[in-house]
Amino acid sequence: MKNFGTLKSKILVKLTEAYENKNMGEVKDILKSIKNKKFGELYLFYEDVESKYYFDDKSTATLFVEEIASGLRKFNPMGEISKFCDKIDAKIGKVNVEKNVIYESLDDLMLDDSLNNIAKKIIAKKNLVEHITTKKEVVEETNDTLVENGMLLNAVLVNNFNVLYDKTLSEDQKKELNTILSLTEDKLKENFTLLKEEITSKVSEMLTESVDPELKQKLDNTKNQVTQMKPTKYNLYKLQQLKEGL
Repeated sequence: MKNFGTLKSKILVKLTEAYENKNMGEVKDILKSIKNKKFGELYLFYEDVESKYYFDDKSTATLFVEEIASGLRKFNPMGEISKFCDKIDAKIGKVNVEKNVIYESLDDLMLDDSLNNIAKKIIAKKNLVEHITTKKEVVEETNDTLVENGMLLNAVLVNNFNVLYDKTLSEDQKKELNTILSLTEDKLKENFTLLKEEITSKVSEMLTESVDPELKQKLDNTKNQVTQMKPTKYNLYKLQQLKEGL
């Protein structure tokens, strides 16, 4: 298994599908199967690089990426967990995942140095420098926020899955989530479209009335995110939570 980033994406897709289908047995089986210290460290490292804004100047970011490349080659994490990843990949099976440039770049930096991959590594470093010098939107989490499957996966890697799943959602939230999970595909699309239109209209109204530049920026970002959302059960839940917070 050479492409750790691909495996990471496949696990999350598989976990999401099982969660949306209310197959908690499969969810727990997936989470149980990936318990491995080195795997967890590498997974969380990829997650950290993907989600953070590190530096505001590219010269410092370049030095940082060089250290990442050196560290990945020196410690060769995949060398230690290659067989473990092969087993997980076989267990997960064929899963279609979207391209993730950051994961691919980190994968490329783990390759052994050779004349054949010089260009690939330069492009990977360039992608990472650009990424870590780009500010990310800060998403504030509250007790009423549904724990994303990505967070569930992170949680199990630090042995906190049961705490997050059982204690983060109230009984009312679990009931609401179960109602959404039982929706048919047609009903899901219908409810999603109506709620999406309602929220977009409300946010547009708030944008017109607001005179606070910072608030207007947040509202504009929210509107863009809502507009790009696809009709999934998890996104419907998020929209419902967003509506309650407006």
